[in-house]
Amino acid sequence: MDTELSVLNANPTRIPGPNLLHHLITPSCELPAIDHLSRGQTTLYSYRQLHDAADAIANRISNHCAFTGRPRPDLVVPVLIHQSPLLYVSLLAILKAGGAFCPLYIDAPPERIRFILNDVSAEMVLVSDDLVPRIPSDVDVELIRVDRMDAYACAGAPDHRKPTPEDLAYVMYTSGSTGTPKGVGISHSAATQALLAHHRHIPSFSRFLQFAAPTFDVSVFEIFFPLFRGSTLISVPREEMLDDLPMVLRNMHIDACELTPTVAGSLLRKREHAPKLKLLLTIGEMLNSLVVNEFGGCPGKESVLWAMYGPTEATIHWYDA
Repeated sequence: MDTELSVLNANPTRIPGPNLLHHLITPSCELPAIDHLSRGQTTLYSYRQLHDAADAIANRISNHCAFTGRPRPDLVVPVLIHQSPLLYVSLLAILKAGGAFCPLYIDAPPERIRFILNDVSAEMVLVSDDLVPRIPSDVDVELIRVDRMDAYACAGAPDHRKPTPEDLAYVMYTSGSTGTPKGVGISHSAATQALLAHHRHIPSFSRFLQFAAPTFDVSVFEIFFPLFRGSTLISVPREEMLDDLPMVLRNMHIDACELTPTVAGSLLRKREHAPKLKLLLTIGEMLNSLVVNEFGGCPGKESVLWAMYGPTEATIHWYDA
C-alpha cells in the first residue's frame, strides 16, 4: 500500500515561494520579531534588528572563511547557545553566510561534542561566552563568541557564499544515548517546501512560543515559520517554561505553540490555563485521548488542536518511481 501511494503521488507539485531558508524570513522592518523574557526582564528585537545582528555575525563567519582561504560549499557550523535571541540570530547568520547550522546539545558530554565537531569537519563553532568551557579544548576550531556581535559589525562586509537550493540548510544529530550520534542533513529546498506547505493550512497567529530544544528538529519549524509569517517569536529560558508553562503562556500573551502530547497533557493540561491560546500544534508522539478531549473540538467548543510531523522526517523521503 505504501508503495502504491508513493507511485500515485510520483509527481508532486512544487509550491511557489523562496527556495532558501533564510529568504523566508520577513524582510527588515520595525515589526517585532523576537520577544524574550528572562527573570522578569524582556528584550525585544524588531525584524530590522534581527537582520542587522545576523549580518554582523555572518560577516565574522565569511571573514574567517576568507582568511583561511577555504570557502567550502559544504560548510557546516555547529552552534552551542541557549534558547535566546542570540540563538535565532546565529542560525540566521550562518544561513546568510552560505553555511548550514548544526545545533549541539547543551548538556552533552565532551566526547559527544568532539565526535560531532569532527564528523562535520567543523572549522568554527558559534558559542555564547557562558558555554565556551563545554567546547573540548583539543579540537582545532575557531570559536566565534556571539555575545560580541557589535565588534563583528565593524569588521567590514565580505562577499558571502551564495548557496543553492540543494545545499544543506541544517544538520541535526541524534543524542547518541544508544550509540554513536547520527546526523541528518536537510537541504534549503526541502526545508522551505515543508514550511511553505504548512503555510497553506495553518491559521494565522501573532505570538508563537519557541519551546523545543534547538537539537530537536521541531525547533526549525518553531523558529522559522513565525518569522516567515511576520509574527513574533516568543523566547523564554527552558527552565522557566518547564517550571510553569501556563504562566509563561499567559504572561507573554501567547496564542500559538507546538508541544508534544506528553507536555501538553502534563504541563499545560487545561485550555483555560492559557486563555489566549488559539493554536496548539502537537508533534513527536501519538496523540492521546486526554489532549484530544481537552483541546479538540466538540459542540460548543472550537478545536485549537493540530497534529504535525517533524520538518526532518517529512522532508527526507524520496521515492523514484
